[in-house]
Amino acid sequence: MTRLISALAVLLVGFSVVEARGVLIPTDRTMPPLTLLKHRVEVAIEDQVAVTKVEQTFRNPAPRPLEATYVFPVPRGASVREFAMWVDGKRVPGELVEAAKARQIYTDIVRRTYDPGLLEYIGQDVLQLRVFPVPPNGEQKIELSYTSIAKKDHDTAEYIYPLRMDARSTTTLEDFVLQLTLKSQQPIANIYSPSHPISINRTSDHAAVVGFEKGRAALDRDFQLFWTTGGQDVGVTILPHKPTTTEDGYVLLLLSPRPELAESQQVPRDLVFVLDTSGSMREDGKMDQAKKALKHCLDGLRDIDRFAVLNFATTVNRWRDGLTAVTPEQIDAAKKWIDRLEPSGGTAIDDALQQALALRPGDSGRAFTIVFLTDGKPTVGETNPDRILANVARHNVGQVRIFTFGVGHDLNAAFLDQLAENTRAAGTYVRPGEDMEAKVSSFFAKISKPVLADLRLTVSGAVTLSEMYPPTLPDLFHGGQLVVLARYHGSGTTQLTLSGSIGTQKREYVYTLDFPSKTDDKRFVEDLWARRKVGYLLEQIRLNGEKKELVDEVTALAKKYGIATPYTSYLVVPDEPVPIPMPRPRPPGVPPFPGPDVPVALQGGPKSPIGAAEGFRKVADLAKELKDRSNLSGAREAFEQQKLAGAAQAPGAAGAQAQADALRQKAALDEARAAFSGRDLRRAQENRLGVDLSLQISQLKGEAQSRRAAARQAAQRQMVEVGGVWIDEGFDPKMPQLVVKALSDGYFRLLDKRPELKEVFQLGNYLIYVTPSGTALIIDLNDGKEQLSDEEISKLFAKK
Repeated sequence: MTRLISALAVLLVGFSVVEARGVLIPTDRTMPPLTLLKHRVEVAIEDQVAVTKVEQTFRNPAPRPLEATYVFPVPRGASVREFAMWVDGKRVPGELVEAAKARQIYTDIVRRTYDPGLLEYIGQDVLQLRVFPVPPNGEQKIELSYTSIAKKDHDTAEYIYPLRMDARSTTTLEDFVLQLTLKSQQPIANIYSPSHPISINRTSDHAAVVGFEKGRAALDRDFQLFWTTGGQDVGVTILPHKPTTTEDGYVLLLLSPRPELAESQQVPRDLVFVLDTSGSMREDGKMDQAKKALKHCLDGLRDIDRFAVLNFATTVNRWRDGLTAVTPEQIDAAKKWIDRLEPSGGTAIDDALQQALALRPGDSGRAFTIVFLTDGKPTVGETNPDRILANVARHNVGQVRIFTFGVGHDLNAAFLDQLAENTRAAGTYVRPGEDMEAKVSSFFAKISKPVLADLRLTVSGAVTLSEMYPPTLPDLFHGGQLVVLARYHGSGTTQLTLSGSIGTQKREYVYTLDFPSKTDDKRFVEDLWARRKVGYLLEQIRLNGEKKELVDEVTALAKKYGIATPYTSYLVVPDEPVPIPMPRPRPPGVPPFPGPDVPVALQGGPKSPIGAAEGFRKVADLAKELKDRSNLSGAREAFEQQKLAGAAQAPGAAGAQAQADALRQKAALDEARAAFSGRDLRRAQENRLGVDLSLQISQLKGEAQSRRAAARQAAQRQMVEVGGVWIDEGFDPKMPQLVVKALSDGYFRLLDKRPELKEVFQLGNYLIYVTPSGTALIIDLNDGKEQLSDEEISKLFAKK
C-alpha cells in the first residue's frame, strides 16, 4: 500500500492540454492544439449589451505550414447577435454552430486532447472557422468580435468570458489582459468578480473600468462578473445560493458607496500615526522604509482632516502636544521631524497606545483613527499582551479604530490581530524583503475616506440571517466594497436594513431583496461562506486553544470544501495550476502527444495495477484511509515535492514559486497543528509561524474569490483528489465495480443518458464515483469497457 500511495503521489505530465478559451486545432491529427502565446480581451458593456473583442496569438512549432480549425465556445447564457473574425487583419467568414451540432465538435476535441475539462461546454454554441496556412515555425493571430446580451436577474446582471475551470490547465506564454468598460443609464451600485481579483476604476456613478492582467496567466476558470444598478447612496447586491428547499441557503451581500458621494457625506477624520523606533528597526533598512511610508500617508491627508505623529522606543515622544490641522506648512514640518528620528532602545507598546488614545478630543463628531506600525513585541512597561488589550478597551471610549502594521517576524501577530479586530479595524504584515512603503501606502489609501461607520445589517419578514461573516461589520470606505457571507432561513421578498453613522449623525438605508426558495447556479457563495467560517473558527483555536467541538467542525468543513487547515494540511494546493513542462516516458498504448495526465503507476505497462480492474481495486483501498485522511498527508507531500521538482526545471522556473508557496503553507499548518495539540499557543501566535498563520487565517476570513481545492462536490457526491486520482468518499472496495474506459463510446453514452455526470468526468480521466445503485463506476484512460448499453446504464443509476 505504501508503494501504491507513493505511485499515486506523482503525476506524469508532459505537453500542454487544451482550454476552451478559443483553440486552434490542426487538421493533422498527429499534431496537438497550437500553443497560445498572447490572449487579450476588450469588452464594452452598455446596459446589458456586451461587445467582446478577442485577440489571440498562437505559435506553430512545426517546420511546415498547417491547416487548422479555430474553435471558440459561446459563453453560457449569452445570446450572440452578430460576430466577425479576422485572420492577420483580414475579415474571414466564420460559422456559428448551434448547441446540438456543436456537441460533436466538443466531443471530438475532448477525445483528441484527452482533456475532460472541456465537457463543461457541451450544450453550448460554438464559433468556428478554417485557417490556412498557419506559417511554419511562426505565429498566427486571430481576432474575434461578438455581441451578446448579458443575463439579468432583477437588478443584477452577469457577464461571462469562457476560460474554463480545470485543475490541469496551462498558462499563456506571455500574458493575459482583460479590460472591460461598463456603462449604465441607471447608477451602478456594485461590481464583483467571484473568479478573479479585478481592479475597478469607478469613473462616475454610471461608468466603470474593470481590469485583470497577469503575465503567464493560468487560464483555469471562466471570467465571471456581476454588477447591480440602483440609486441609493450605498448600494446592496444579493447573490443567493440555495440548492435545496429543505435546508438553509447561503447568501453573499455586496455593499458599496456610490462614487459620486457628496463631500458632505464624507467624514472628517483625526489621525494619529504611531511609529516604532526601537533598536530593531535599524535592521534591513526598516527605519528608512517606515519613514517613507509614513510621509506618503501624510501626503494623503485631506484638508478637512487633523493629525498627530508619535514615535516610541523606551519612551514615547510626540511631534506636537495635540492634533494639528492639515496645511502644507504643517505637513512639511512633520516630515522634517520624521527625518530626524533614529532607532534605539526598547519597545513601549502599551505606553504608546495609551498616549495615542489620549489625543482624542471629546465628542467632536469626527472619526478618530490610529495607524500603528511596529516590528517587535512589548519589552518596556506593561508587556503582557492580554493586559495591554484590556487597557486599550478601557480607554477606548470613543470607538477609535486602530489599524496595525507588523514589520518582519519578531512580533506577536495574534496580539496585533486582536488589537485591530477589537476596534473594528484591520491589520496587515510586511515580510522581510517586501516593499514597506508600497504596502503601507496602498493600505492607507483604501481607508483614507470613510463614509459609514458602526454598520449593522438586519432583515424583516419571513427571512432570517445567521452565521454572518464578518460577524462585526467594519467601516465602509469611499471606493471600497464590503463582502458579507451568511446563511439564510426562509424565502420571499424581504426588507434588509443597513444602519450606521456619519460622525454624530445616524444613517439608515432600506432595500427590498428577493431570497429564493431554491437556486443552484452560484455554488461559489457556499464555498466562500465555508472558507470564512473556517477562518473564524481557526482564529478562536489559535487564541484560546483546542476544543473538541471547534476542531471537529473545522475538520468537517475543511474536508467537505477542500480547505487546507492545520487539521487538513494535505489539502494544500498551489494558488494557480502550474503544469510540469518536463516530458516523461510514456507507457505502451498511451499516445505520446499531446498526452494526458497519467499516474506514474501506468509506467509498468498496459497491465500495471492502476490500468486493470483488479489493480484499480487495490488503488481503491485508499477509501479505507479516507475515514482518516491524515494518513494521506504523506502522499500529498510527495506529490507536491514531485511537482515542485518538475516546476523548478521549467524555462524561467515558472511554476516553482507557486509550488514553493504551497509547500511553505503546508509546513506552517503542520507546525500549527503541533502547537495547538501541544497547548503551546505562543508558538502559534508569535514570530514567523505567528505571521504565517495570521496571513493564512486572515485570507480565509476575508475570502472573496473562489479557489482551487483538492476536494469538491460533483453530482451531489463528495470527491477527494489523491495524486491525480479522484475518489468518492463513500466508496468501499467491497462494492460492485464497473470499469469504463475514459473518452470511449461507452463513456460518452453515459454522458448522453446522465448529463449530471459532466461535473464528475470534468475532474479527470482517473476517478471512482459511487452511483445511486451502490456500484463503483471507475473511469480509467487505459482500460475498461468501451461500449455500454442503455440497460446497463439504467441499472447503474437505479437506487438501491
